[in-house]
Amino acid sequence: MANIKNRDWVEPAHPVLVQRFGDLVEIYRFIKDSIQPKVDTIFDRVSQQIGFVVTTTLPVKFEIVEGGKIEKVEFAAKNLQGTLFEKEFGPVFKEIAGKKLGKVANGSYKLFLIWHEALKLKLKTDWMEPAHFRTSPRIQLQAQASEELAYQLNPGIREPAHWFDAGFPLDKEEQLLIAAIDEVYIDLKLANRVAVSRQESLQFVPGIREPAHFRQIEELLEHEDAGRLINELSAVLKKYGL
Repeated sequence: MANIKNRDWVEPAHPVLVQRFGDLVEIYRFIKDSIQPKVDTIFDRVSQQIGFVVTTTLPVKFEIVEGGKIEKVEFAAKNLQGTLFEKEFGPVFKEIAGKKLGKVANGSYKLFLIWHEALKLKLKTDWMEPAHFRTSPRIQLQAQASEELAYQLNPGIREPAHWFDAGFPLDKEEQLLIAAIDEVYIDLKLANRVAVSRQESLQFVPGIREPAHFRQIEELLEHEDAGRLINELSAVLKKYGL
């Protein structure tokens, strides 16, 4: 539990949150120990059938009943239903239905299936910009097709990129999910990567204003002198022909 306390993006642990965190860790340990090789294989097989890597994570929902028994596993996004992903992962979901996870409270748990090796590689190389000027027309078309497919499947199949952007606040469930993944998949160093990326996204870049500046402008426009300020600004713009 020390991992939770040391992360500045996680609020002080409430007993309910501690229990939830423990439950998520148990589920992820079950996935890693029982079906991770199959999950990786299916991700790879689907990518080969499609012709490119669409995603390295998929949102799923575990329904747990009394006694820690897995009642059902399904994709958490409706737009994944009837897709190649559902066809390939369906047998695995049925395989683990009925198995017991130990001391996991009954309820619904939304989490991400992880293509472990691919995600680890992606997190290590996400700073690399593709060399577009060297890309062949065929690969450009393939990349465009990948983006279009990902867009069509949005939001269910999009990578949780907002975790790394401080402009998007993380709710408690997301914080716990990141902590649970970090606890089980230690080599991903996900919590540290999220913390560093969110901090870097707050750094001021010349010419690019952070969301806080927009809030300042909004507050200014709500001020009682806003009308006068707007008129003065309009006068200046007209003076210079803008």
